[in-house]
Amino acid sequence: MTTVATCSNPAEAMLLKSVLEANGITAYVPDELTAQASPVFSATGIHITVEDEHAAEARRLLAEAEQAFATEEEEDEEEDEVR
Repeated sequence: MTTVATCSNPAEAMLLKSVLEANGITAYVPDELTAQASPVFSATGIHITVEDEHAAEARRLLAEAEQAFATEEEEDEEEDEVR
């Protein structure tokens, strides 16, 4: 198993996991229950892991999702400035 992302909260981890699974990559969040039970225990972050052979594709998909989110956020900010 390879860690492809580390998140700061369970919601972010579930979002990234869903991105991967929507693209046919099974993803795991082994820290999910620990983070929900006590955020103090997840101080090192919540890890998203995939099978080793899917790691490169998973990282590519997550990078694309991050770029799309950043672009959408910029467009929202520009719309707010126009108003």
